[in-house]
Amino acid sequence: MFTSLRSRLIVSYVVIISICLILVGLILIVLLRPFQTRLAYLNLAAKALPTARLVRELSLRGLTAEEIGQQLEEQTQEDGTRILILTPRGEVLADTEDKLAGQVLQLPADETRRETRLPYLRGQLVTPDGESIIYAALPTALRDPGGSGGEQRLVVAVTMARPRAVTFLGDLLVQLSLAGLVAFVISILLAYLIARSIARPLQRVTLATEKIARGDYDQQLKITSPDEVRRLAASFNVMAQEVKVSRQAQRDFVANVSHEIKTPLTSIQGFSQAILDGTAGDGEAQRHAAQIINDEAERMTRLVNELLDLAKLDAGQIVMAQEPVDMGQLLRGCVEKLTPQAAKGGVELRLDLGALPPLVGDNDRLAQVFTNLVDNALKHTPQGGRVTVAAREAMGQPVRKGEKAVPGIEVSVADTGSGIPPEDLSRIFERFYQVDKSRQRKSKGAGLGLAIAKEIVQAHGGQIKAESVVGVGTKLTVTLPASA
Repeated sequence: MFTSLRSRLIVSYVVIISICLILVGLILIVLLRPFQTRLAYLNLAAKALPTARLVRELSLRGLTAEEIGQQLEEQTQEDGTRILILTPRGEVLADTEDKLAGQVLQLPADETRRETRLPYLRGQLVTPDGESIIYAALPTALRDPGGSGGEQRLVVAVTMARPRAVTFLGDLLVQLSLAGLVAFVISILLAYLIARSIARPLQRVTLATEKIARGDYDQQLKITSPDEVRRLAASFNVMAQEVKVSRQAQRDFVANVSHEIKTPLTSIQGFSQAILDGTAGDGEAQRHAAQIINDEAERMTRLVNELLDLAKLDAGQIVMAQEPVDMGQLLRGCVEKLTPQAAKGGVELRLDLGALPPLVGDNDRLAQVFTNLVDNALKHTPQGGRVTVAAREAMGQPVRKGEKAVPGIEVSVADTGSGIPPEDLSRIFERFYQVDKSRQRKSKGAGLGLAIAKEIVQAHGGQIKAESVVGVGTKLTVTLPASA
């Protein structure tokens, strides 16, 4: 029933508000209870003085106590009080409710005497029939009923039964209950508004998530409050953008793989068909067709191997070896291996080595990285140009604030080629990305070499960056942390 966040928030608010109101009510009852008898006494005392005066006036007119009681019945019916006329010994001469006339009430001596600080008597007594009443009384003088002409000191008691003593408190509690009900309704309204303010942004996030699940990746949320939901929206926006980029990368990946495979397959199919239908009739033509088929098969093999390497790197299935690596020897080997290629293209290949700290890593994978970087530099450097491989010790940035900088090795491969346009420079490490969109370059690469190099460098805890100026050349820099 209460499955949504909004309904659960509202129910929790209702429960908390109800508990608080009940506790406040109970506390008020406990705190007001000591005042109920005092309030009753004050109410009775306010009526005792005028009642005593009225009794005396009626007595001076010659009315007996019974007649006075009859005269006071109308007054007691209007204000709900009860009037008793008693002798100091407790004999009831008159009772406006005609219940206690002629009976003798036992009044405790400490309650019938006048209190030193109050102008009236007050106390509590129990009638013969078990009724508990409180009273406030003033002594007054009545004419002697015996006819002697003297006056008899009597007590005029204005009384009220104990259940009636809480009338004022009951009225107060009714008012407090009404006020509590109004506060409860207002609190529920505020709880609803607060719950809606929290739930509505989350609902927007949910709807946007469902749209992304249906393939609509252009979802950006603008939520200003509360802070937690705003941070959630910001994280969602980053996630949505990354999902969009990832999906686009997947589409590009499929398109690029299809393109890279389609080209050699077309060549293989065409030249194999030429051999089969006899178009390549002589031996030279057949050898040329076979050579193209072999070259394209090797190209496909390289592409598949690179794709497998990327897949394994992404999945963490390739574990880098942890062995001592002599970077100077590794770089000399890469340069020596590519020197014939440089000489064939008329490019000067230089090696500049400084003092290098020891390094722990995967020798073969690092050799793959630098071979790829130097090979790319040679392919993009025209005849008469120069490719320089330089290595030196570098002080890296501290990993955390307050920590010392970690020493490392910085290897740069700089060429004097045509350079890379700024709009392409930030994307050269993307898979299948090629600066030459026509793909009609001298190289037969598929645009995976730099992506693989970046993955290997990052797996060693290093970084790779590119700098380029169109018409001047390109410089790729690899920074690797040295061993401890």
